[in-house]
Amino acid sequence: MATVNPWKKFIGLLPGGAKTVGEVVNVNTSAGTSVVELRTGSRVVVRGTAVAVGQNAFISDGQVMGQAPSLPQFDFEV
Repeated sequence: MATVNPWKKFIGLLPGGAKTVGEVVNVNTSAGTSVVELRTGSRVVVRGTAVAVGQNAFISDGQVMGQAPSLPQFDFEV
């Protein structure tokens, strides 16, 4: 059943899921997965093999979305 609530329609247009950037440390082509080290130092196994080892990758909902640029990172505390 379709909703007439404009707020729910708007929320339905937004992309969902968490997005992050990490460095690919291992690619398993037979399983179709990659091991990615996040900026926090933790490692996660994600679906996708499109990014080579040593390159940064965009990760969304546990899947490699593509290569990310290698830019400097700055952390600020307020």
